Amino acid sequence: MKPSERLLAEKYQGVSNDAYALDCARLAAGEPYEYVLGYVDFLGAHIDLSHTPMIPRPETAFWVKQALAELTAKPGPLRFADTFAGAGNVALALLTHLPTCTVDICELDPLLKPQIEKNLALNHIAPLRAWVISASDIAGLTGTYDAIFAVPPYVPYSALTSLDPEMRDFEPHLAFFAHEDGHEFHRLLIEKAHAFLKPGGTLYMEADFDHNEAIKALVLNSPWRALEFWPDPYGATPNVVLRA
Repeated sequence: MKPSERLLAEKYQGVSNDAYALDCARLAAGEPYEYVLGYVDFLGAHIDLSHTPMIPRPETAFWVKQALAELTAKPGPLRFADTFAGAGNVALALLTHLPTCTVDICELDPLLKPQIEKNLALNHIAPLRAWVISASDIAGLTGTYDAIFAVPPYVPYSALTSLDPEMRDFEPHLAFFAHEDGHEFHRLLIEKAHAFLKPGGTLYMEADFDHNEAIKALVLNSPWRALEFWPDPYGATPNVVLRA
């Protein structure tokens, strides 16, 4: 099905009108389908995209679902942190599937605070279960957590010209790019997140498929008890799990 046909069915219930024609022009200009539709589903949570955050990826949902499976077995209530939160999709998945948990949600871009708050409201999350913090990386965290989630920027600046045009021209660069060949925030999290975890806590961190050796080097001689690499849907193992 063509994107325009899919949009007609999903957003306009098959009824063509002037707004649909404008949306078709947006698609023709290269704007991502998800922005034109206005939302995505992320593990059963409705994620509004009206403030144009980074679009939540199925690859992220793949490993978050695995994390949910192991966290469901832990006695609650559990306290989590979702850092580099973007639209708040990881936090919303946690709050949706673990109904007694609480989540501190940290996002650097203050313009995305209302986006996250809107998504919390759309998903009927009780106010005392989530706190939205405008802060860089883990700067807004307090106390200790059962798990910290991070989808940090990890694209090296040198890769800008090779990015998919939809990403390069429409999605926020703040969400993608990092120094140190993409490891700027991996290093920060490996060095600092351990102090914010309870004994037996876990850091779940997204990386790229060719980052494994660099991650191993960063973890060497650190206080982390165990390092695991979890797969993506394509058989690579880019996703990092560190056990405190």
